[in-house]
Amino acid sequence: MKIRETIKNFKPYEWEVSLLEMAKKLGLDPTKILRFDMNTMALTPNKFIQELEKILPTIRINEYPETSYLELRNALSKYTGRDVDEITVTAGCDEALDIVAKVFIDPGTKVLVSSPTYAMYRVVVEAMGGKIVNVLRRENFDDDVDGILKSIDDKTGLIFLCSPNNPTAILTSRETIVKLLNETECPIVVDESYMEFCGQTFVDLVGNYENLIILRTFSKAFSLAGARVGYVIANKNTINLLNIMRPPNSLSVISLALAKIALENVNQVMENVKKTIEEREKLIEELKKIDGLHVYPSNTNFVLVRFENGNIKEVHQKLLENGIITRNVSDQPLLENCLRITVRTQEENRLLVDTLKKILG
Repeated sequence: MKIRETIKNFKPYEWEVSLLEMAKKLGLDPTKILRFDMNTMALTPNKFIQELEKILPTIRINEYPETSYLELRNALSKYTGRDVDEITVTAGCDEALDIVAKVFIDPGTKVLVSSPTYAMYRVVVEAMGGKIVNVLRRENFDDDVDGILKSIDDKTGLIFLCSPNNPTAILTSRETIVKLLNETECPIVVDESYMEFCGQTFVDLVGNYENLIILRTFSKAFSLAGARVGYVIANKNTINLLNIMRPPNSLSVISLALAKIALENVNQVMENVKKTIEEREKLIEELKKIDGLHVYPSNTNFVLVRFENGNIKEVHQKLLENGIITRNVSDQPLLENCLRITVRTQEENRLLVDTLKKILG
């Protein structure tokens, strides 16, 4: 069976560990395992589910969704302050990344990423035959804007930035974004998946720069990771380009209804965000009390922790054996001996801290 040459040596995205497989392997009850590796919200959107139950009998599940997703785009227009024609809806941010890659990347196209960052940027680029150019961040994890500009040449087709960045939880400065927008016509994608946790956004620049593309999601602050809803904000002409490659029916009518309900209850969303930030700061303070840990400041719902003593693989494994799954990011540049840890509830965070204390002695 013949396959594409690109696939033969392709390095796929490293999927998160299966809960059921991990439970079976370790002999644990899957309901007792805690996921500190997914960056999802521990607070479930019960009110959204209750509202959905009321309208569920009226949802035409036997029909495809309306292909322009206009009803949700109108709600997003109100939420973001941008025109409805500057918004397109996608099945999570990952589909948005896939669409962007299909529009802007030919075989051999160079794509710049501020590294370390979210691994899916590389995946969608290389799937299209593009070439990733990693521009290493500074020691404090800031974007090296001068390094990015020096790396641009006539084969550069795209620049990916993540703000706040996954997994370093640090912001890209407005100065960096504006400088890049002014000094290159190359499309610049800014992933704002964690925007609600920091309040910083660049959507106000969309009207002035046709090459600015902003990605957002309902998977984080809105507690709807399982619904798979994302969206793109960009200049109207750029949105029209993206819609050429956007599948017409990739979202379910139920996911669309949930997203609209969530936007009608933004106050509840922001209350959950506030609670998560409070728990994040408590978690950071407790982790700082443990000898040998360096905890970085965070603008997200996760924290990056460097283990200055001991074997990070052993720590990660021992946490697994105690039913706690974290994300080992040590294979990425600048992140030696680092775990990325999602903020969960106060009780669950306390269990994590206590377990770490036992493991580290």
